[in-house]
Amino acid sequence: MESNCGTRFVLYRKDRVRFIAGAGRLAGFRLTSASKTRRVVASCCNTPMFLEFQRGHWLSLYGCLWPAGTLPPPELRTMTGDLADRSGLSDDIPNARWQSAAFFAKLFGAWVAMGFKSPKITHVNGEIDA
Repeated sequence: MESNCGTRFVLYRKDRVRFIAGAGRLAGFRLTSASKTRRVVASCCNTPMFLEFQRGHWLSLYGCLWPAGTLPPPELRTMTGDLADRSGLSDDIPNARWQSAAFFAKLFGAWVAMGFKSPKITHVNGEIDA
């Protein structure tokens, strides 16, 4: 969790994510059987690894897991409208109350670059019943 009580995610195109170790330990779970998103954890230690939107072309990777010095700098914050007090947010990057037009433009641009494909993440072994 960040100092502003947010969760840092790094969005990456699915076609650019590689699992170099431990892929056999990934397990997913959904909040309900009808959920369009799944959370994926390392089943050996229950460490959250990423969130995946079922039909999306990106993964939301947990920023807290990146080695020191490798985490890309943030470009924008979204969903700040849920905060009771937004005054503690730094103004170094945009603080969108919801997903902004710029956010969706970046997602769409990545999808165009991918040829409108949405690769399947096949390394997740089973579902955890939540």
